[in-house]
Amino acid sequence: MANLLFQKPTDNIAASGTLAVQSGTEDTGYPAANLVDLNPAKPAKLTTTTGAWRWDFGSATAIDVVAIIHHNLTAGLNVRIQGNATDAWGAPTLDQAITIPAYRSDGFPINPFKDLTAIAPRSFRYWRLVIVDANTVPVQIGEVWLGATKRLLTVNIRWNYEENDDQPLIEHITDFRVKTVYAYGVSIRRYVAQLTTTNAGAAEIYDWWRSCRGRAHPMLIALDGDVNDCMMARFNMTYLKSNREFTDYNPIELDLIEVSRGLVL
Repeated sequence: MANLLFQKPTDNIAASGTLAVQSGTEDTGYPAANLVDLNPAKPAKLTTTTGAWRWDFGSATAIDVVAIIHHNLTAGLNVRIQGNATDAWGAPTLDQAITIPAYRSDGFPINPFKDLTAIAPRSFRYWRLVIVDANTVPVQIGEVWLGATKRLLTVNIRWNYEENDDQPLIEHITDFRVKTVYAYGVSIRRYVAQLTTTNAGAAEIYDWWRSCRGRAHPMLIALDGDVNDCMMARFNMTYLKSNREFTDYNPIELDLIEVSRGLVL
């Protein structure tokens, strides 16, 4: 198991470029700006089953991590992240596939991410996310995260972490205990994990917590940096606490909860 991959809010530069629909047809009720507003419950949509969103950063800009949050993309679909010095896409310098994983047994998609740190060069003025092959339905994506700096916890979380999957619903029960259930169609993951880290590792986590202003700002995490499954999350604690039991020995508990996609896309 690779160490937990995390991103500070300031690592995400997706909103700092000029974003536009570069191909396909935009659904004007769900514009490109929704792709980078940190609210994956408000998706960007196309009326077409293929298309691309393009970023113009004004000058060469490096990206380490790309993530697609709360999407409706078909598993195995040809989806690519591309970078180029000019706004011409016949043969972009960087052209990498983002693997869309198989859906979960409950029908919810897994959020894919792509680690670009082994790719050189990866600093370009223009970047685009392109859906090459036809999706089964018009394309919808809740959020795209473009991380300028890849981060892995220096000391990883311990085994015996707690994983929760909450699927809220409305349940009516009669006096005779007959139940009528209405599922909201929402799934929210949560991880409660412990780690025992060094003083430097504790400082790293406090810096991460403070960069998010505690629970205020969302971040990106992947429980295992080698597994293609990430989530946009918030800290779920009211405060961060470490027990400084010995020199360079700091037990810390993390509680991380997924940012909901809201209603079904």
